[in-house]
Amino acid sequence: MTDPRPPSSLTLWLEEALTGWILPVAGLAVLAAAGGLYAAGWLPEGAAAAAVSAVVGLLAVTFTLRPALSPSADRAGRGLAVAAAAGALFLSVVPAVAAVVPGRPLAQGALAARGDVMPVPEDVPHHVRLLVAAPLPSSGSPAVRFTIGGLRPPVEGHLERTYTYARVGRGGRAPVAHDRTEVWLEGDLGDGHALTLDRLGGDATGPLRVTVFRDLTPTALQAGLAVAVLALAAAAEARLRRGNVAAVVGMALGYGILVAENATPASAAGVAVGAILLGGFAGAAAGGLAAAIARRLVPAPPEVAGRAGRRG
Repeated sequence: MTDPRPPSSLTLWLEEALTGWILPVAGLAVLAAAGGLYAAGWLPEGAAAAAVSAVVGLLAVTFTLRPALSPSADRAGRGLAVAAAAGALFLSVVPAVAAVVPGRPLAQGALAARGDVMPVPEDVPHHVRLLVAAPLPSSGSPAVRFTIGGLRPPVEGHLERTYTYARVGRGGRAPVAHDRTEVWLEGDLGDGHALTLDRLGGDATGPLRVTVFRDLTPTALQAGLAVAVLALAAAAEARLRRGNVAAVVGMALGYGILVAENATPASAAGVAVGAILLGGFAGAAAGGLAAAIARRLVPAPPEVAGRAGRRG
């Protein structure tokens, strides 16, 4: 039976905004503006990557909610789509922005030699994220490996310079250096209030600079939430019987994971752009698989099941 109540003004506004061309074009305009300001040197790398993350999250919400705004959409499917859109927005934006614009540090210091100790204030939460950086020599292919104790368990990291080759002119190739001078590590301080340098080897030309931040979304939590949100999206697609909700959500989740794990304030913009492509391919594949499974497990809406029964 058709619902006799007319749609509210909020529903009409949302439908017009989410199904029209305004939001996608606005997102592309923001990306173009952020890219131009970054190329001109007027926007820091972390801020440019944060803008990219915000646009990715908003576009994911737009394309996730579109199938749910149809007047004939199943009510349960609509609710599942809204929940999936909210989860995709959070997981594609918050961890990514925290990686490239981490905010105010809880503690910072330097570790130069094995056995050095860096105090941590007592009010710092147990689970933290460390941004570890070190300068590399100006030439060659240096690498630095280190272990930081005071966490349960101790964390290991490495910094290095790698090379790729770019085409120059007709048939020419030139090496392009890529310095990874800082890395994110996470761990649990437990009841301790100090970090120690247990091991340092390689080619660093100065001490390790360690900055401690609050960890809003630990890797295990982000991965678990991503699986749950993808399941919601697949169930929504199975109930709505339209759109590519699971693929879109999977792309957003893949983007958020890649940026959170690989981007740092010093290497943010390139990672954010690359994560769109890589996260898109991997996330779309995961979403398609989840949707195929959900269609077998999630019951169809009553009207769809009724039509199938009459045809049988």
